[in-house]
Amino acid sequence: MQAATLADLPRYPAIGGTCLIALGIFAIASPEQVEPLTLDLRAFWAEPWRLLTSALLHAAQLQSERFFEGLAHVGFNCYWLWKLGVPIEQRLGHLRTLGLLVLFAIGGSLLEYAFTGPAVGLSGVVYGLVALLWVLGKRAPSWRGLIDKRTAQFFVFWFGFCVVATLTDVMPIANFAHAGGALFGGLLGWAIGERGSRRAGAVAAIVASLGACVLAATLARPWINLSERAGLDAMVLAQRAMDEGDVAQAIAWAERGVVYRRTPANHWAYLSWLYFVSERHPEARAALAEALRRDPDNSEYAQLLAHYDALAAAMD
Repeated sequence: MQAATLADLPRYPAIGGTCLIALGIFAIASPEQVEPLTLDLRAFWAEPWRLLTSALLHAAQLQSERFFEGLAHVGFNCYWLWKLGVPIEQRLGHLRTLGLLVLFAIGGSLLEYAFTGPAVGLSGVVYGLVALLWVLGKRAPSWRGLIDKRTAQFFVFWFGFCVVATLTDVMPIANFAHAGGALFGGLLGWAIGERGSRRAGAVAAIVASLGACVLAATLARPWINLSERAGLDAMVLAQRAMDEGDVAQAIAWAERGVVYRRTPANHWAYLSWLYFVSERHPEARAALAEALRRDPDNSEYAQLLAHYDALAAAMD
């Protein structure tokens, strides 16, 4: 089958359209305009589309000083999305290809959010395509040769490089999104390459894995997420609610932002202040005590806590 060029873009609306949307958002959207598309805690309450739309964003929309980093990010992703995705759309058709792109984006977003925090970019989708083509190349003769050994090796190397770059604080990269995309790409390749009951088993594995990712990103997240930024999105939502004068909603968001093992002391201190404003003084003292426990050298927390205790003693 002849390789597609950019002139063929209208023939591949799933892959080409995704690239155009990502590039268009990068080129013309402001941080305020993309805010409804970013991933945060609201995705698990009333705005689930954020799990998908966050994959269309790249760094420059979120921080303009990172423009060239964002340009490299979106360019790299769209190049590989086109190169790897067109042969898939040629074989599976537009709707099925769109469906697998959605699966890879959501799977990657869920896994990244579960273990670290919100991510942006199509990298997880690209890794899903790599894994899909690699598995199908091993299991189905008609799919062989669509991804060569050198390309597969490059993505294995790149995955390792990104992990090292993240661990050494050179650059934060969404490694769990890469892993999530690859997981669902491999499982989908297994399902497509099977028949009968084995295909049903593969599909069941995809559904079970998606359910496990949802569980990891919601109920299990306080136990498995060790990032200090795990609750940051909830605290941002709390501040917005407070700016709008909704103290009760601010407390509700902040309470969800302090349930993690490595929650910073200042998050607890902010929750203490919210409790104080709403005249929930025992809870305010308890939250402040937790802030001091996490930052025992903070003299401001110590003074405020002493003030709470002196006030309580005077009332007795």
